[in-house]
Amino acid sequence: MRQPPFTDRREAGRHLSAALSFLRHRAPVILGLPRGGVPVAYEIALALQAPLDILLVRKLGSPLSPEIGLGALAEGDPPRQVLNEEMVRRMRPSSLFLAQEIERQARELQRRRRLYCGNREREPLTGRTVVIVDDGIATGGSMLAALEAARAARPERLLLAVPVAPAETLEKLCSLADDAICLQVPDDFRAVSQFYGNFEQTGDDDVTNLLDKAARRGLPALTERNANMPTVSQIMDHDATVVGPHDNVARAAGIMRDWKIGVLPVCDGRRLVGMISDSDIRLGTAREGRSQEELRVAELMSEELAWCFEDESMGAVMRRFGGSMLERIAVLDRDMNLAGMLNIDRSMSDPRVPHDGSEIVRMNRLPSDQANGRF
Repeated sequence: MRQPPFTDRREAGRHLSAALSFLRHRAPVILGLPRGGVPVAYEIALALQAPLDILLVRKLGSPLSPEIGLGALAEGDPPRQVLNEEMVRRMRPSSLFLAQEIERQARELQRRRRLYCGNREREPLTGRTVVIVDDGIATGGSMLAALEAARAARPERLLLAVPVAPAETLEKLCSLADDAICLQVPDDFRAVSQFYGNFEQTGDDDVTNLLDKAARRGLPALTERNANMPTVSQIMDHDATVVGPHDNVARAAGIMRDWKIGVLPVCDGRRLVGMISDSDIRLGTAREGRSQEELRVAELMSEELAWCFEDESMGAVMRRFGGSMLERIAVLDRDMNLAGMLNIDRSMSDPRVPHDGSEIVRMNRLPSDQANGRF
């Protein structure tokens, strides 16, 4: 190679996400193997608008050295151990040593889960399409344990996705996955690092930051109950009339009167910064003692509002809002731009959409940087 095919892990992830684009409508779960697999997995989750989680694997060290692996332990309930029978025969560890090493690594798996994910629950895998991602594979010991652990959770479909791996290792692993995507399968494979321009070690802080960033984006977790429901995008009004925060209130009132609607989104460009309703105007003008022409929308709008994402299942949205008094809610894309408005009354008449009203309406305050138009 005159130059490595991948600049860094994030670029490798973007290339892999293009190869995995056929999964976008299957609501996959993306699992990165810490630490190096997480930057790759983050880019895939971002492109597929899929939830991101990790699958932790620890090497089981030998009596001679922790660097000599007797196998691997993958997190699960219980943790899944995969022993290298050849190494076990050569090292002949006592049953006591092996039991203690498994216990030690199990505690380390729990510690790292808390370190990386805090109190966030693990993403459920049963009945889902699951993609396990690493930055590359050499011998495949860790990936073997990861695949076995994920398979034990009974996913509907299990895929392996890596930027680079030798053919012999891939062949060994493919029997455990329903499909495998590998961008580079070189004949002269020596190490994963030779295929990257920048292969600096991924730190714990890097892993934590990427997982937190993915969680803040609210990537959807479809359940079996809502997986076959239409999405918000299929039902919402894509052409939404908006007002700006600096418009006078009289303009907002006129739009609501002409269109016979009770609430309007307030946007700075495409960025949703609040909502204003006819009751906001009525109560606000009385409170302020000023006319609608004198008042600005920003003075009366609410930053606490009900909203959903355009790629959410309508089943999940209607369980959240279907029993409320709301008529219209804002629909956002994953960059928090306004994508349209959802008419609750109209959605409830759609036979495909459940509306048992079993959940309490969730009102969210837009973060302050969003309320000021800075995203």
